[in-house]
Amino acid sequence: MLKTLSKASRAPLLVVGVGCAGLLISDVSNAQVSMEYGADLRYRYEWFDIDETSKASTIRLGLKAKANVGDYFSGFAEFEAVEQFNDGYNVPTVPDQNKPGYPVIADPSGSEMNQAYVQYADPAGLLQMRAGRQEIMLNNGRFISTSGLRQNHQSFNGFTLTTVPVAGLKLEYGYLNRALRVLGERASNGRADMDSHFYNLGYQIDNLGTLKTYGVLLDYDSEPTNSVDTYGVRFEGGSPMAGWQLLSTLEYAIQRDAGHNPNHVDAEYQLLELGFQVSDIAYRAGYNLLSGESLTNKFITPLSHSFNSLTELFLVNPSVGDNHGLEVFSVNAAGKVPGVDALTFLTVLYDYNADTGDAHYGNGLDLMLEYKGLSKTTISWRLGRYWADELNDDATRTSLYLAYSF
Repeated sequence: MLKTLSKASRAPLLVVGVGCAGLLISDVSNAQVSMEYGADLRYRYEWFDIDETSKASTIRLGLKAKANVGDYFSGFAEFEAVEQFNDGYNVPTVPDQNKPGYPVIADPSGSEMNQAYVQYADPAGLLQMRAGRQEIMLNNGRFISTSGLRQNHQSFNGFTLTTVPVAGLKLEYGYLNRALRVLGERASNGRADMDSHFYNLGYQIDNLGTLKTYGVLLDYDSEPTNSVDTYGVRFEGGSPMAGWQLLSTLEYAIQRDAGHNPNHVDAEYQLLELGFQVSDIAYRAGYNLLSGESLTNKFITPLSHSFNSLTELFLVNPSVGDNHGLEVFSVNAAGKVPGVDALTFLTVLYDYNADTGDAHYGNGLDLMLEYKGLSKTTISWRLGRYWADELNDDATRTSLYLAYSF
């Protein structure tokens, strides 16, 4: 939350951003200037067991400041710091937090500038442009995400544009030249320089839902095997019926190798979810495919956060022996707990299989409760349980966090 007080990276990109801010302020030197400040705290205890057990007790502090110049221009900065209360877990690419034998919990200690950008925004919401370091969430986060469940959020150096040229039609475009990962700047893989682009075009269809087409074109400087072009279509449906609502999500994407990727990649992604909502609870059944034909020819999502399990065991599309790719069947229920509007829940059951090969990877369960009945405060509990068959070992990851904004 930001409070208003009224009054009368990649270094080259940040320098350009500061320069742009100066030019904008110069052009609107007679405009009203106001400052907004805010902060948030999030304490989390996380427990992860797979053969051995890791325990992480951490707190995140976010400090925010926004300068509004007139009706159209602004600058925003967010500083984040993560502190450990114990070190009984493994962050393998951070030298002083590498604890061999402990399972990985990706919450290293450290501090950095998470966001720092200048913005032009039309008050009517028809056009927004940002240049600098910023968090980006594309659709549901499957291809570009802030990874907000981790204490150190993922952000990007780049330029983004959002425009609504006609009613019901929304266009997003972005250029990215650095990803700042959740592992932080001290990690050997905490930064990834790139020359990447994305676009997302969505059209609202009355009483049916939103149809989208998108492209995520990744070209990494020093991680060429992550360089892939992904093109997809997505439909998010919600059709009201008498006393209930029909829900659907349909998505299909193809992926090809790009840039200097030495691997041949010809892969696809499929998502099908069908369900209904009655009162405040939604019920869905789903099918999700990340295709795979070999160790190198498979669908990848290097800028995503974890999907298909709160255990985070499927951050990477698996390959084991002659079995490749991931096919997931799921059923879930989510919504408000009856009688307690401030308390929401999520329950998901999974069945995991190989795409190529006949391996049954195992089964999973996700549970979540979140309470927002206290002013500016969120309390949340999450549990991911994995019963292994032909992949990994049995695993349990659970976390409890308390967040407060002011």
